[in-house]
Amino acid sequence: MTRQNKVPVNLTGFFDIDFTLALIPFWDMGNHAYPTTPEDRPDEARLVAETVYNAERERLECFLDGTDQAPKGAPSVPIFIVYGKRTDAEFLVHNGFVIARNPHTSLKRLFKLNPEDPLHKERSHLLKLLGIPTEGTFTFGYPKLGHVSPELIAFARVSSMNEQELEHYTTMEESQRKELTVYETAHRPDLMNRANLWLAKSMRTQLQGYPTTIEQDEALLETQNRPMNPIRRLLIEYRLEEKRMLQSYVTLACDELKRLMAEIKLGTKQSKQFVEK
Repeated sequence: MTRQNKVPVNLTGFFDIDFTLALIPFWDMGNHAYPTTPEDRPDEARLVAETVYNAERERLECFLDGTDQAPKGAPSVPIFIVYGKRTDAEFLVHNGFVIARNPHTSLKRLFKLNPEDPLHKERSHLLKLLGIPTEGTFTFGYPKLGHVSPELIAFARVSSMNEQELEHYTTMEESQRKELTVYETAHRPDLMNRANLWLAKSMRTQLQGYPTTIEQDEALLETQNRPMNPIRRLLIEYRLEEKRMLQSYVTLACDELKRLMAEIKLGTKQSKQFVEK
């Protein structure tokens, strides 16, 4: 049995595209993998077939990505296809597996302001101006890829502000205030660093709510003493990927703190050398 796939036909423009159903056996023979990225190890290089529609020839065409990175002299190299940009939850439910360090995965978690915070009223007012609730479920992915929802990044920044900053952004023009929802911005790097630290603390708190650690889950999956129930293995893999994403926020904040400390140390050393001269 093979799946029927929608294929575009009679492509005359960008509107009113017609589709027909076609059998593409090749797609059913390939396992899923994303193309190799610079972050992957050399031994993780893989051949990934991308499928595109050639409107001029009115046909689907497959081409390989990563042929220059494929292991040399290997008797056989597997060819993968991309099932689509899906989260770990979607892969688990619809495909029955979990992708390790999936760049397109995301989580939804509850965040809320601390009601005991002396600046709770001011933070609540600023969030209201931004159209963001003081308690809500926000979506986020890996921070290095910038996969953080505008609502969460703004929530983190408002939660990290001091009294003067809260007043400044509250009285600001609405168009300028919206900069708080933009992940990549050079505006107020000190506030951005504090927001990243706030996110790291929040993610670490969530990590502490799991019954096991990352290392314990990895050890469970590596255990060869006895066969593991396939469903249990999948659930542990899924839980592990959740933790790895949460941990990535902690790691990013730690790396940023180390970088700042190194800059301070270097600046102090240079100042001392200048004085000595």
